[in-house]
Amino acid sequence: MASVVQSPFATLLKRSKFSSFDPRIAQVYTTHGGDAHRGNWGFKRPLPIRRRGAYITVKAVDSLEQQTEWNSAEPQAMWMKNWDELQLNPRSEELRRPSSEDSGDMVDSEYAPMRMDPQCWRSPAVPNVHAMSNSEFKKYLMKADSSKESSTPKGLSKAKKAPPEKLPTDYSLDDFAMWESEGVRERPRSRSLESVPHRSAGLHYSHFSSLQTYLSTKEHKGRLVEEVKGDKGKPIYFVASYAGMGTLVQQKNKGVGNVMTWGDPSKTGVTNLRPESVVLEKAPEVVYKRQGLKAAKLSMTAFANDAQSHSQSNTHRPGSLEYITAEP
Repeated sequence: MASVVQSPFATLLKRSKFSSFDPRIAQVYTTHGGDAHRGNWGFKRPLPIRRRGAYITVKAVDSLEQQTEWNSAEPQAMWMKNWDELQLNPRSEELRRPSSEDSGDMVDSEYAPMRMDPQCWRSPAVPNVHAMSNSEFKKYLMKADSSKESSTPKGLSKAKKAPPEKLPTDYSLDDFAMWESEGVRERPRSRSLESVPHRSAGLHYSHFSSLQTYLSTKEHKGRLVEEVKGDKGKPIYFVASYAGMGTLVQQKNKGVGNVMTWGDPSKTGVTNLRPESVVLEKAPEVVYKRQGLKAAKLSMTAFANDAQSHSQSNTHRPGSLEYITAEP
């Protein structure tokens, strides 16, 4: 069978960024090589930013003035590069685990029955009623109101039959959405796929173990910028500038570093820090609202490491050929 020959325009369209552009999603674009020198970013027209290593977000390919609306995204891209160097697995604020299970090595497997139930640390796959538009929400209410298998939540019309035992009488709209989603997925012929939100909202797509982070990363410089004292005047913790974020350093973990003093060049507050834990309190809504990293909220704790964090007799990268073949 002869293969279909694509036209040059179809090939060019597939290779361009224009085919992947969606005005509802905040995407970060970059360009390389000679295209950067010519301002070619893969859209309909060249852009005035013509240098390598630049990052932009595009709001509209064609505005009313026939121009491409774009904004600089270099702070977001640089922050993501700094974050990748930490190799941390952030926890979710809503899905915090007990301290006994706070190892970062939780697995979802039937071969680990003693581990915590994944439903306790994974968001349920339910329709996001808060992200629905007015028309979508009205259709959802009509669909829920037409179902006579159970009662409807607060604010909806009451159904004729009583709710099932597993669904309490006094429940909210989110509870009803969770119950309805479970019922749809439990049907034998259901084709509904379970949508599991990413644990770190896309900050990392790799799962780093504590040992991997310990061996493949090192401490980085931070700056102690503020000292927070308690009622009795004793310092409780310190606020540090580290990895592009405001980081908390407990008094017992600050080491020998001192807080910076403005106007005193001998007291810069610079010290070597290693991250201890990160909690993702709020993730940005990149779809429809097009929120960037400014809408994200993370809280990090770190500890000072004045001496070398760890010594290795094998200085090669763990897992590499040189690491395996090196003499012990």
